[in-house]
Amino acid sequence: MKLLKSFFYERWIIYGMYIVFWGLIFLTFYLYELDFAPFWDGWLFTMFMLVVYSIVSFYRAARKQKRLEQLITKDLQLGSLVFLPKAQTLSEKNYQETLRLVLETKNQQQEALQQKQKDMLNDFGLWLHQIKTPVAALDLLIQSGQLEPRMMKNEVFKINEYLQMILNYMRQNLDQADLVFQQLSIEKVVKSVVKKYATFFSQKDLSLQLGQLEGVVYSDKKWLIFILEQVIFNAIKYTENGTISISFADNQLAIRDTGMGIQAEDLPRVFEKGYTGLNGREQQRASGLGLYLSKEAAAKLGCRIYIESKVKKGTAVTIVFPEEISAFE
Repeated sequence: MKLLKSFFYERWIIYGMYIVFWGLIFLTFYLYELDFAPFWDGWLFTMFMLVVYSIVSFYRAARKQKRLEQLITKDLQLGSLVFLPKAQTLSEKNYQETLRLVLETKNQQQEALQQKQKDMLNDFGLWLHQIKTPVAALDLLIQSGQLEPRMMKNEVFKINEYLQMILNYMRQNLDQADLVFQQLSIEKVVKSVVKKYATFFSQKDLSLQLGQLEGVVYSDKKWLIFILEQVIFNAIKYTENGTISISFADNQLAIRDTGMGIQAEDLPRVFEKGYTGLNGREQQRASGLGLYLSKEAAAKLGCRIYIESKVKKGTAVTIVFPEEISAFE
């Protein structure tokens, strides 16, 4: 009964116009006092045609409604569109095309989400590989009975750094809503990071040279510090002895070390996610996430990062800030 009511309601204009049309013809015959025999013949013929039309249309509508109800009970996917009733009007065709586009977009979003989740799991595996190094070192110290507070503190510090890295990695997957741009003294930012790693400079007997650092940049403090931490910590890790120097000029912050350097064939790929290069593979203390995250964070800040390096001579990392920062100096 519900389907029948819906059928007539959707076609009320057709039946209404039919009644109005024959009403006008009846009125014409009446006013002109014509013989009603032709009127009744014409009405009966058209009524028969209307009944046939109604039966056929109702059958098609009922079949279409049944297929649609079956489709509603299923998980609607792009492949499900083959079960849709054939479009009989331009509007239905447009609706079906709109639905197809919506489902295509949905599939693309689902695939992108699945790929993102897969990438995150892979990256988490890389991070686990990296954090195992200080954990294993700490466990070895405990087992050997060499509970030297300084060494244990260093390993705990590394663990904390890697935990902070994965936290920032998770933040990288969010939008830029957490960015807070402000004028920053490059000298204060650099010195705060250097101070954080003072123990490692002392432990490895590395000398630190701070050049000209006067200047102001317009950036997000949290992410700028993160970038500097990754670059400076890398410099410390891969410099067994020598000097790490930091200077700022012409909107460019340069961090140079005299460490083992990077192979020429590795240089073009150092910012790729998960790529560790020969140094990282040999020493087994790199995840390939640090520089990748730094590159991503720098892009959000409008900065660029360049690396130059020669094996056994050292590495130079240059962070180029946007030209607009000169207006704040």
